[in-house]
Amino acid sequence: MIALAAYLARDELDALGRGFVQRFGVAGMFVGTYLADAFSFPIPPQFYMLTAITAGGSQIAPLIAISAASLLAGCTGYRLASRLARLRLFAARIERTRPKIDRLFERYGYWAIAIGSVSPIPFSMLCYLSGLYRVPPRYFLTMVLFRVPRLLLFYALIRAGWSQ
Repeated sequence: MIALAAYLARDELDALGRGFVQRFGVAGMFVGTYLADAFSFPIPPQFYMLTAITAGGSQIAPLIAISAASLLAGCTGYRLASRLARLRLFAARIERTRPKIDRLFERYGYWAIAIGSVSPIPFSMLCYLSGLYRVPPRYFLTMVLFRVPRLLLFYALIRAGWSQ
């Protein structure tokens, strides 16, 4: 999709990326990614990766900011959802489906998290579900750590598409 977008609107996307980076910088990428991954904000981290690529310059700081923001956002979603799980409104529904989740972890352990981490399910949703179902922190930490390679893969795909 990036290759097609680069072909159809390279100049416009280039101007958007440069403008975003000039106005908001790496801090804007951090905040945008945090909002996207903590609260399912409609602009995904991949947008900020594209702005970093189109703006040129070193890619290290943007990738660190995007990755750190995503990890922090995942922890925020997990903690927020674990608090929501205590509310009566959610607690009854969660307890009805909890045996299925517990069996999943009993049967597959860390593999359940690994598969979920590479699935097309949005990261923020995985974090919220982990918090709602009170997934043990060791499993959640595993899922969060899978996020960085996934982000780097997205970055590589976006960069390859843009360079076409």
